[in-house]
Amino acid sequence: MNQVKRTDDLIEDAVLAQLNRVTVGENGESVVSEGHVYGVVSIDGVVRVLIDLDKAPLDDLEELAPLLGRLANEVEGVKRAVVKPRPKASKTRRPVPGIDRIVLVHSGKGGVGKSTVTANLALALAARGLRVGVLDADVYGPSQPVLFGLSGRAETTQDGSKIAPMEALGIKVMSLGFLMSNDQALVWRGSLVDEGIPQLFFDVDWGELDLLLVDMPPGTSDVHLAIAHRVEVAGVVTVSAPGQTSVQDVMRGVEMFADLAIPCLGVIENMAQVACPKCHGASHPFGAEGGRILAQTIGVPLLAVLPFETGLARRADTGKLCVSEDGLILGDAFDDLATQLINSASEAKEEN
Repeated sequence: MNQVKRTDDLIEDAVLAQLNRVTVGENGESVVSEGHVYGVVSIDGVVRVLIDLDKAPLDDLEELAPLLGRLANEVEGVKRAVVKPRPKASKTRRPVPGIDRIVLVHSGKGGVGKSTVTANLALALAARGLRVGVLDADVYGPSQPVLFGLSGRAETTQDGSKIAPMEALGIKVMSLGFLMSNDQALVWRGSLVDEGIPQLFFDVDWGELDLLLVDMPPGTSDVHLAIAHRVEVAGVVTVSAPGQTSVQDVMRGVEMFADLAIPCLGVIENMAQVACPKCHGASHPFGAEGGRILAQTIGVPLLAVLPFETGLARRADTGKLCVSEDGLILGDAFDDLATQLINSASEAKEEN
């Protein structure tokens, strides 16, 4: 890991030196010395050239950005370079009292097992002695009540000041599913989302938590923007199936979070393979290598490659999460994933 960091430092220095050749203005100052290039970030050779829109001449951006991209891609060791505006964290973000770290779990599209990954990961983290919560922020289809075997409506705390989360398997759980009847459709748009979603963070009595996992809606929506603008988070992990369509959808979401100054902690490839119960050979009905390719393309770690285990969906529908049962392959996989996430979230918090 140290070798990768040293290599990326060298790449960043080389790209900056390359871009320093580009001059602007009558005095011929470089775009680097003038601050038009805010910085260069390399992760495993995937380079982001960050433009400061407050300093760069807007009239020149149409020509400047492609030029900087071409020059950066010429540097030895650069696998791919993109030119992006400097991400700026919203000034309205604030931490949630009592919660050490908040991690968003996101997917580019539905049907890749994001909610099941969130629930089982929470259980694996709790098994390590961490105080864990799960917030189901999927306004279009909350799944966590079913996954944790919970039902009923959420109550307020004894003093009536906050909403009390439910609890299952030692994990505090809050979901929009606890605020409406099973047959009720939630129609939240625009200002309702902008005001309502932050209340699930700040108006819930979470107590003291080491980590809160947030089950996000798939894709990009007002929910993502509401959280990004109002809540201080450690980062996002993205869940993808191996197929190329899912990978492309995820990349759009990762780019959105990068533009909002929320780091991607890594990629989880779910439903990677299916083991034959007779010969125990592995097949790949949903494609192969998509998670690895995605992680390399956007320059983040591949946190886990999770197999599709027969019967998992049936157990999930009855509130039996996979790592709560012995002898299942996914139990070990989620334990390893928990380790990766703890390390990545801690590093992100230190950098911030």
